[in-house]
Amino acid sequence: MESQTVDAVEFRDGQRQQWNKGAEGWRKRSDLIDAATAHVSKRMVELAGVGPGSRVLDVAAGYGEPSLTAAAVAGAEGEGVATGISPEMLAYGRERAAAAGLENIEFVEADAASLDYPNDSFDAAVSRWGIIFEPDGEAAAARVRGFLKPGSRFAISSWGTPEQVPFLAIPMRTLGVDPPPPGTPGPLSRPTPEALGGLLEGGGFSDVEVEETEVSFQWESSDEFVAMVKDTVPPLVALIAKHAPDDRDIAWEAILGAVKERASDDGTLTFSNLVLMAVGRA
Repeated sequence: MESQTVDAVEFRDGQRQQWNKGAEGWRKRSDLIDAATAHVSKRMVELAGVGPGSRVLDVAAGYGEPSLTAAAVAGAEGEGVATGISPEMLAYGRERAAAAGLENIEFVEADAASLDYPNDSFDAAVSRWGIIFEPDGEAAAARVRGFLKPGSRFAISSWGTPEQVPFLAIPMRTLGVDPPPPGTPGPLSRPTPEALGGLLEGGGFSDVEVEETEVSFQWESSDEFVAMVKDTVPPLVALIAKHAPDDRDIAWEAILGAVKERASDDGTLTFSNLVLMAVGRA
């Protein structure tokens, strides 16, 4: 799949600002996020072949997943290297690592296109909903492949199509905002097995396989859902702001009304969302 043409420098600057603003929200909401997504991190670490003593690269690690999960598996003789563009998110990742007692993880501020390590530096690589934000994902994957030892594996993930990811799609569709075209950097950029696997194949990886899982979020109320989206999904917040610059409060009220229609009788709200995971061999 061809990436949509964007100005990479401008795009990354915008992403850095968005995720820096979102870092505090991730601090507030990480318990819910971790409970819903821990199995994705665990499975990606398995797919990448991480074991005791492994040195693992995490591309666009955000608050440190799945690099913290990988570092725990790698143990004292191994190491995790968590990279990302948002210093505020990385700072929270350091806090999480310290709280977990993980001393074998390093946090590095860098986008995927700027990473620079010697050949054969890593035993495995992972990127949970990360490399899909790269303006040229295939080039970033090829760069990562150069850092891996021959035969090592790179595991990445993406959300599915908008129809399969209601926590993102419902807010957009409520306001008549079309999801960005597939290939546009962001959470929905590689929404099919062919697209996500193609990112790795385009980066020169072989034996590419794709599997599916689900992430289910549950909120105590529809208001809690809206609050969490505002706090933790900066690309969606920016998209809504772009399409409703003069009446954002009205826009969010409309979204609240739409999700209330999906709530259970007790007011709780649950959305199950499709996740794709791909792995390829260097």
